[in-house]
Amino acid sequence: MPVNSLADFLEELERAGELARVSVEVDPDLEAAAITDRVAKSGGPALFFERLKGHYPPLVTNLLGAEPRLCRALGVAKLDELADRLTPEVAPAAGWLERLKAGSLFAAPAKEPTKTVRSGVCQQVVKLGRDVDLAEWPALRCWPLEPRRSITSGLLLTQDPETGVRKFEAVALEIVDRAKLAVCWGRYDAGLRHWAAYRRRGERMPVAAWIGADPALAVVAAAPLPGEADSFAFAALLRRQPMELVKCRSHELEVPAEAEIVIEGFVDPEEQLATSGPHGQADGRYGPQREAWPLAVTTVTHRTNPVFAATVPAGPPNESDVIARAIERLWLPLVKQAVPELVDYALIEQAGPHNLAVLSIRKTFPGQARKAAGGFWGLDAYMFVKRVVVVDADVDVRDYPQVLLAAATNAAPGRDVFFQAGPPHPADAQTAAGSQLMGLDATTKLPNEHAGSWPEKLALSQETVDLIRARWSEYGLRFASHPSFGDDK
Repeated sequence: MPVNSLADFLEELERAGELARVSVEVDPDLEAAAITDRVAKSGGPALFFERLKGHYPPLVTNLLGAEPRLCRALGVAKLDELADRLTPEVAPAAGWLERLKAGSLFAAPAKEPTKTVRSGVCQQVVKLGRDVDLAEWPALRCWPLEPRRSITSGLLLTQDPETGVRKFEAVALEIVDRAKLAVCWGRYDAGLRHWAAYRRRGERMPVAAWIGADPALAVVAAAPLPGEADSFAFAALLRRQPMELVKCRSHELEVPAEAEIVIEGFVDPEEQLATSGPHGQADGRYGPQREAWPLAVTTVTHRTNPVFAATVPAGPPNESDVIARAIERLWLPLVKQAVPELVDYALIEQAGPHNLAVLSIRKTFPGQARKAAGGFWGLDAYMFVKRVVVVDADVDVRDYPQVLLAAATNAAPGRDVFFQAGPPHPADAQTAAGSQLMGLDATTKLPNEHAGSWPEKLALSQETVDLIRARWSEYGLRFASHPSFGDDK
């Protein structure tokens, strides 16, 4: 079963030896982020900073920076199991996505996606008005060109005023002063659509952000859900149990009762937009300066002894890569619906987010690789992927030497490279006016795709394989793995 709170998760990590404590004083301005990035890139543990220079409370970073820790948070042995949580929901008449849009797809045994409780530990301490001081929290400034400290792990909740659909998203929250944040929405974020709806109505938009709750919610926040899907409904599906929520103190939004810290406030659609950034991005570069929406903070609530959580946006490997792998496995049934010939796919984390994907397909007709790439790009989740390599079904999409060999031997630049126009990514300065997507057909060529016969791959006969297996102990040799014997599976 998944954990329910950050506090429970930290206890589990400490018991498992996956949490390192830093007892000396550390500065949240640049120093904590640099330590975290170094540990993350070496595959190290989650970090618990006990003393932050000039700030309270303690800080935890690199929480989901390794796949085993995310698996522990989600209650699975490996991320491949996540697809099983959606696969039973796929039906010929109405797949799980349609049911999710309709708000009827909830996880057994949860009868409802949320349960409202009268009180929660996130409201053990309540600060209103002049008692609100965002500067006291150990928010990070991660990189030298960032102008201010930012809340990097806050999940921002908004609600559509017309449909009631709730969305929470991972949005950078730049601290402007003691009671004001700059919300850095991207052009495709649900929160921005909700803001536009409130603007049409001439009303302030209530918002809430929480820091440190069930770590599995970071996966939900990053998942590219359709507009009609409620984030808490998807959280119930992912967690296999409903979310316990408590109503905010200053408006009607509800937040996870087990959160460490909750920030409440309003975005006034008539207030002039600010400028935010540049901020560090998950591709290892600074993003462009962007418009930001002022958030007036009215209330802050928290546990009696809270822990502040933060992520460090940096080049791979990082927490974003691990969460992207979880979404990749979750979305496998959906991608297979859009690309029926698909066997598997992978986003190559070393290339940075939305830069390179590999698809393996069962190829039966000429041009099928281009069809598969087009179907993949047609999904909202992957419309920003700049490059797609399509390989045969027998190529392991995570075995990079296999993928490189297929690309080098099966693809001719003048024949197998193709392009498609795509939408601009809001955080990528190189695609501000739109993106040029590139595909590479690295599949074996059929007769209509190539003049003459295509050379067959070298392969042992089954008779030889059986003979070698039966006599291996006689040879006096150490075990040697070989794909022809199924040893790489």
